[in-house]
Amino acid sequence: MKRHLTDSIGRPAMARLAVFALGFAACFAVSCESSGRNVFDAMNLDEKQEVYRPIVGDPGQFAVISIHELVKHKRGSEKEYEIRSMYGDEVIIDKNQLLDSSDIISIEAIAVNDLPGFYKLRLNLTQDGGKLWRKLSVERRDEAPTLAFVIDGVLYRTFRPRFLYSDSDAVVIDGPFDEPTALNLEANAIRNFMYFTQSQ
Repeated sequence: MKRHLTDSIGRPAMARLAVFALGFAACFAVSCESSGRNVFDAMNLDEKQEVYRPIVGDPGQFAVISIHELVKHKRGSEKEYEIRSMYGDEVIIDKNQLLDSSDIISIEAIAVNDLPGFYKLRLNLTQDGGKLWRKLSVERRDEAPTLAFVIDGVLYRTFRPRFLYSDSDAVVIDGPFDEPTALNLEANAIRNFMYFTQSQ
């Protein structure tokens, strides 16, 4: 049975995401040193000349992603879970995640050309993750955004899932995501995927 990632996320993780929020206003770029470059090499990201140095925490405890349905009208169900957003307000999500880091093999941060310092994310999903995403994108294609993108137990944003064709298991989330957040997710995705798949 898939573990609930939100069950293991506490205040330290929320504090780490607060650092990401600060990066929203004060993004900075530095050259990758050897430890950071090794992480990016595995993602074929050698074209990035100057990037935010990734903070690589313990796998399964840092830069962990889960995607949930946003609860618009609270009913007091046990499935409802109250979390904070990165802006400080509280929101309600369905506790059962639709997708999480165990479904995401790797992530590529793609610069948004007309918005310097911000990125969209290409998620390379497992075969099962791709099937789940196709189901979500078909069901919600004509609806307002109702999916919550949660990082380390904190809501980063809501989004509308792009349609995913049957011959691909890679999908793009437009974001935008600030540079520290995007590059930390990219740097930690493989490690988190391996951690969660090995512990199942």
